[in-house]
Amino acid sequence: MSIHTFSDPAFDAGWLAGDGLPREHGRDLLRLLAALARSSSLRDAARTCGLSYRYAWGVIGEGARALGGPLVDMGRGRGARLTELGRRVLDADQHIRSALDPVFERLRAELRGMLAGALPAGRGRLRVRASHDLALSELARVCAPQLDLEIDIQGAEDCLAGLARNECELAGFHVADALPRAAAAAASLGQWLDPRKHQLVHFVTREQGLIVRPGTRIRGVNDLARPGVRFAGRPPQARHSAGNEDLRVAEEVAAGRADAGFGLRAAAARLRLDFVPLAKERYFLAAARRTLRGAPAQALLRTLRSKEFADIVGSLPGYDPARAGEHESIAAALSWIERSR
Repeated sequence: MSIHTFSDPAFDAGWLAGDGLPREHGRDLLRLLAALARSSSLRDAARTCGLSYRYAWGVIGEGARALGGPLVDMGRGRGARLTELGRRVLDADQHIRSALDPVFERLRAELRGMLAGALPAGRGRLRVRASHDLALSELARVCAPQLDLEIDIQGAEDCLAGLARNECELAGFHVADALPRAAAAAASLGQWLDPRKHQLVHFVTREQGLIVRPGTRIRGVNDLARPGVRFAGRPPQARHSAGNEDLRVAEEVAAGRADAGFGLRAAAARLRLDFVPLAKERYFLAAARRTLRGAPAQALLRTLRSKEFADIVGSLPGYDPARAGEHESIAAALSWIERSR
């Protein structure tokens, strides 16, 4: 039942429309403006968005007429650049995304309750609390023919606490191979998981680092201290949002509102941004040992070990699914953290 999952990558920006500007053209206009914020050529921006140059030119004209002013300055010899109105339209888009995320999160929760009683008898279901990962929605999709994953995106410590309180069957969290995040993960593992009761299952390994706007010459963390460098912080609601915080950081950088921000290589690649690797992260699913012996969890493990899932996750830049579905003890994860120190 796919309604239990959260779609990636992003909010469907369909708010922009008006006389002479159909809603679908409004979506394309926002994509073009975001691409132009990091490019000086309308032709390059159109190519980035997968649109023809002629269509892109027409959509920008439609937008200018609908909004009452030019969105792009096309001065001869200066390429194409956003006007003040164009930049404000992008700011409005980001504001709408941030405002609507909590609303959609509440509606998703309500829908789960409304539809929960209508599942076919005997169909497997697992409640999952997990910190954000781009591969989670792919896992739910591959599982869908035989298993419903009810995924609730939360902070890692909240996920582990929920598992300890029996509020979910699986808790997803990531562990970095670099301090201080490794130390924080070790503290959470020790506080909420009991080695006699709980077992870890390897999900994916992924690359974390700096998402960087091309041309900024940012090659490491020290470069963030340079005068004038703008850093994209994660929004306050990211911890409990639908889980696309890495992509929101990438969008901030891609739109030219920041020069760099922390995130996944896959998020940077999706928007054709540069990436500076800083750490490897292992993502685990924690569960009670008795849960893993049940039929729903066995179906999940078969999916994790399947070639279909490996091929899908392997196509995400910076991801490695080689150990997906392997059991690992809590002690082994802790010792890996200790080695990283």
